[in-house]
Amino acid sequence: VNTIAVSPENPNHVLINVRNSNNGVTHGIHQSTDGGDTWNITNFNPDNLGWGGLGTYNSIYKIAYHPTIPDLVFIGSSEGLFRSTDNLNSWTNSATGNSWEYYDFNEIHFHPTDENIVYTAAYDDDSKIYVSNDGGLTFSSSNIISGNYSNIKLSVSAACSNCVYVGSSNGVWKSTDNGQNFTLISNPGISNYGAFAVSDIDTNYMLFGDIDTHRSTDGGVTFNQATYWATGNANYNNTGTYVHADIRGSRSENGVFWVNTDGFLCKSLDNGVTWEIYEGQSIRENYCLGVSQSNHERTISGSQDNGTSIKTENSWVEFYGADGMEGIIHPLNDDWMIGSFQFGGKRRTKDGGITQDGINPSGLDGYWIAPLLYDPNNQMKIFAMDDIVYSSDDFGSTWTELGTPNFSGNISKAAIAENNSNILVVSNYQAIEKSINGGYTYTNIKGSLPNQFITDIAFDPNDDNVIVVTYGYYNYDNNKVFITTDQGGSWQNITHNLGNIPVRSVVIDHTDASTIYLGTEIGVYKKAMSENSWSLYNQDLPNMAVLELEIMYGSNTLRAATWGRGLWEFTLDGRQSFPSILTTRISNQPTATQPKVGIDQYVTSTISYDGVIANAYIQWSSDISSVVNTIPMTNTSGNIWVTDSSIPNQDEGTKVYFKVFAEGENNDITETYRYMYEVKANILCTPSMDCSYNDGFQLVQLGDIYNPSGCEGYGDFMDLSTDLEQGSNNQMTLTTGYGNQYVKVWIDFNDDLDFSSDEVVIDNYEIADGEDNANAPYTETIDFVIPENANLGEHILRVKSNWSTDVPVDACTETQYGETEDYMVNIVESSLGLIENNFEYKPLVYPNPTVGDFSIDLGTIYNNVKITLTDINGRIIQFRNTLNGRFFDLEIDSSSGMYLLTVESGKNRAVIKIIKN
Repeated sequence: VNTIAVSPENPNHVLINVRNSNNGVTHGIHQSTDGGDTWNITNFNPDNLGWGGLGTYNSIYKIAYHPTIPDLVFIGSSEGLFRSTDNLNSWTNSATGNSWEYYDFNEIHFHPTDENIVYTAAYDDDSKIYVSNDGGLTFSSSNIISGNYSNIKLSVSAACSNCVYVGSSNGVWKSTDNGQNFTLISNPGISNYGAFAVSDIDTNYMLFGDIDTHRSTDGGVTFNQATYWATGNANYNNTGTYVHADIRGSRSENGVFWVNTDGFLCKSLDNGVTWEIYEGQSIRENYCLGVSQSNHERTISGSQDNGTSIKTENSWVEFYGADGMEGIIHPLNDDWMIGSFQFGGKRRTKDGGITQDGINPSGLDGYWIAPLLYDPNNQMKIFAMDDIVYSSDDFGSTWTELGTPNFSGNISKAAIAENNSNILVVSNYQAIEKSINGGYTYTNIKGSLPNQFITDIAFDPNDDNVIVVTYGYYNYDNNKVFITTDQGGSWQNITHNLGNIPVRSVVIDHTDASTIYLGTEIGVYKKAMSENSWSLYNQDLPNMAVLELEIMYGSNTLRAATWGRGLWEFTLDGRQSFPSILTTRISNQPTATQPKVGIDQYVTSTISYDGVIANAYIQWSSDISSVVNTIPMTNTSGNIWVTDSSIPNQDEGTKVYFKVFAEGENNDITETYRYMYEVKANILCTPSMDCSYNDGFQLVQLGDIYNPSGCEGYGDFMDLSTDLEQGSNNQMTLTTGYGNQYVKVWIDFNDDLDFSSDEVVIDNYEIADGEDNANAPYTETIDFVIPENANLGEHILRVKSNWSTDVPVDACTETQYGETEDYMVNIVESSLGLIENNFEYKPLVYPNPTVGDFSIDLGTIYNNVKITLTDINGRIIQFRNTLNGRFFDLEIDSSSGMYLLTVESGKNRAVIKIIKN
């Protein structure tokens, strides 16, 4: 929808122009008489006009109701200016007989008080506007707008009824005689992206828009920047000076300025000084999406001008800006993701979007939406492409240049076979080639395919010989979907009854039917592989262009990225009542160093089902072609299922493959994607860093550990140890060298010689340099807490620093500046904490020790809770009765020392020792 008009007499009567999202082809004007709940095509449509529709490029730019004359409508189009007096039952061209009869009219405005005066402008002539004095029956051109050579935006204001304002990239002009003559006010040197408005209550205030908004308070003589997109959303939250980049339109209504941008609709109540985002819009123009095969709640998506976004269990993470493009999520480790922006730029996260780094192959300059794939049979291996195919075996840390297809130009689309990942198919516009050796060499498989742009390629996951190719152009030729059953040896047209709808995307599901789903210009269509006709599969989906589709195997879900209405999902055809495997994890999620030799790997899944799960199990093998082994799963609690035994330990370098299966009551069996992990060596990584600037640790002090060493790059100090109590609060003193240093500290509580995010005890604490001498060492003392349930015994403590930026999430990453040092800590039983407990969950008191205020968490809600606080001699300090809830806040007003806290609810009782400092 590119233009909307609402009747001033009846706000429920709305007109919109529906046009193609990519090239502006109009599908005509639609109307609603109930405020937008239902829509019907008006007589102003391609069939009656003889233009518009597929294969043509006629466009509608503007629809405008007259503000006071009922049913009088004006339409600005690429075929002229049209006028209707009967709400589009009939119309005439208001410019008939003039040289501008077929101009591209894009602006329509009305005199504030004289209903006979109408103002218009056209793309074809930037030197004048067109004015009607008879209600739009006829128009005449204004005198020359001297000095203007760029597209005109018009504005009128009730505060100066006979004035007409022109804003363009060449300046601002004003007419005081109803648009006949114009005088230049100023040339502020601002590129007009399509936004220019004068306040309707005070013409001193004007708004201009390019990347940011600019405001004038002196009638257009001067303009000053009002918003700052580059500072990001945090600035908007703090100062109100953020709106999204590229201001496409603006207007003033009752003194309120509105702007529509490439990202949001925003408004200002104070003449453009501060702004607020008008929330509640689902209008993102999504290019691509990537789904997690192991966590139904996670998706990464890329959208026009809104960058890359990550949907998590509870919220959205706005991951990276620019134009968001293709994204992927590691099939088994849903924290590991890669997003991309225009021309193939890539950003990687290993913690679900909290931190990120750039991982592009050197010099890569890809297609606008550059392909990005992972190898289904070696899921740490990914592929990136420009005119060359690159691969990375470590999820983007290092890259290898593979081969170059025989066609010229960048690769625009690519697909990889599910079962034999040596087979890749790539395309560039109409050219399409195949590699059978993992991307090193290519052969042409175009055969009888059309000489048109290929929009997508998909392999059948059940048969690597079957490939589907789609096309998205607008000609009436019924050549939109083609299939090969012999890897491109021959092709068949399977457009069938789909007709000439442009097709944007295709996926094939993993069911026995191998159902093909098409994302088209107006929604989703599907057919089973063996069927000969397509059916609309658009349950509750808006009739939008669907630019990418993805299938989540375990949850039987089809997800769609739409151009202008956000992301949508629906169940795969025929599987609405099947069990849904929502999450799957192994004991040690796959990373660059996990899982390790000798560490048992249990599989845990969350399975949702309306009935009773008859059976759940995994099938695994140590080679993709080896014998499949089965391990049953048991329902341990709620929807959680865990394998009865671990996947047997394997040798270093072994690739393990497995799927999870859930059987319902009616032979409705769900299976997940085929996951894989590679067993890593059981060694401790020792990342060394550059000490050229002596910017590592000069001192590490914790309890009995006191180490005033210089920078070693990597320091093995595991002969130094100290005892730390469960649940204790501790202080670590660190001195670092040159510049600002960020510090992260892990304790390897599970002794797997790896450092995971849940083992971080100090997270990117900034140790700032001295302002007077940036080279001087700087010391900070940092508090941290040992979890109350920490495993007893000796564990490695790793401290890691990084200059000027966050320490990487991966403790094994080598950075250019900083240092890594390892020590040993011995976790011992706490002298604090629980003395007795028979609550269902272990009550948690924090902080303990405390300076006075502390809280209790009982793990779940209880009624009639009684809390008694006594000193060590049994004297009651505080008593609270008949409490309800889970969390309780308390305070010790007495002197420092040891206290006993007793919590009771019915037969439940806990006694906890507390220290007040």
